[in-house]
Amino acid sequence: MALPAVLPAGEAAMEKLPLVDSRDPKVWSTAESTVQPTPARTKIGDTSWLWHVQVDHLAGEPKYPIGWPRLAHSIPAGPRRDWSDWEFLHLWIYVDTPRDALPREPAGLGLHTPDRAGAFNRPLTELRKGEWVELKLPLTQIPRHHDVRQIQFHIAESNYRHGDIVDFYINDLALLRYATPTLLGVAAESAVMFADARQIPIMLQLAGVKPAQHAVVECELRRVGKVFARTGAHAPRGNFRVVLAPGSAALAPGDYEIKARIAGAPAITAKLRLVESPWK
Repeated sequence: MALPAVLPAGEAAMEKLPLVDSRDPKVWSTAESTVQPTPARTKIGDTSWLWHVQVDHLAGEPKYPIGWPRLAHSIPAGPRRDWSDWEFLHLWIYVDTPRDALPREPAGLGLHTPDRAGAFNRPLTELRKGEWVELKLPLTQIPRHHDVRQIQFHIAESNYRHGDIVDFYINDLALLRYATPTLLGVAAESAVMFADARQIPIMLQLAGVKPAQHAVVECELRRVGKVFARTGAHAPRGNFRVVLAPGSAALAPGDYEIKARIAGAPAITAKLRLVESPWK
């Protein structure tokens, strides 16, 4: 298995850790379906996984003839079970089927974190027939992602007609993280505040910071090119709160801009509206 590699992702570089060997069919187990590597349809690299399902409402598991065809990868003990140093689960999926369109819930993703009792499940409603769909799931949305022992894709045959054929091409299944500190978002805790507020709380979202490290973030309150408040902070990865203090001078009501930056990276901005205080 390859070590993390740096790849471009828009304006920011990302590190990627593949989760399965795209050429080894033994990394998957299946039920009521088949899987094989194929070069026939790919988005990244030269191989995808073709997960083939022929819906059968009569011949599933004995207790559940209308069942859940599924594809699973068990993650062996080691560093690939611990996703806490990473930021996204990423993959591309292309769906091919003779149906006119896919059902509302074409498939689902399940993660054992660490077992079925503590599983994370997410319907893949984004999937479309005849289209590559990119899934980039923030790991902050996945509880217990420090101990992920199985990745599973599944369909509910009850969502399909008997005899339907569905081919899922799964490509570039990997973990991603920003290679360098990157601001993903900035916003005032309240988008509208009174103009006599002496403190303006700001929420920042930061990625690309290694565990136990920080990045220096500068944040300003601006209007028509003039800076009315400025602060700096050593911020960890994730959501971080800072407070801008305009000081004793009263601010005029109106529209302001919050500007945040990390040294050497483009600034990002958010809007803030100050209104006349009723206690003026």
